[in-house]
Amino acid sequence: MDKIFNLSPMAGEGSLGSFDTGNLKIIVSTIQNVMYALFGLLTVGAVVLAIIIAYKFFTASDEAKRKNAKAQLIYAIIGIIALVVLLIFMPRLVALISSAAGAK
Repeated sequence: MDKIFNLSPMAGEGSLGSFDTGNLKIIVSTIQNVMYALFGLLTVGAVVLAIIIAYKFFTASDEAKRKNAKAQLIYAIIGIIALVVLLIFMPRLVALISSAAGAK
């Protein structure tokens, strides 16, 4: 059974003692870059959406449309704040993951 899943405790490939942290650094760096790009795009999209909703709020003709636009604007601003907080704390999160995985 150990041969099927390559669980034999041999030195070299397949053992935890030979884990290459260089590949881990590349993987963590790639994930970090993708997350920064994704959160950056989401933040830009949320700001554009907030501008569109603010325009709808200021040009609303009746009170029901204005109330709906105000609620949407509040949600958009909360989303922007959440994304900015994630962008601020992302380096700390990546450093925590890297240190937990054993990368120096």
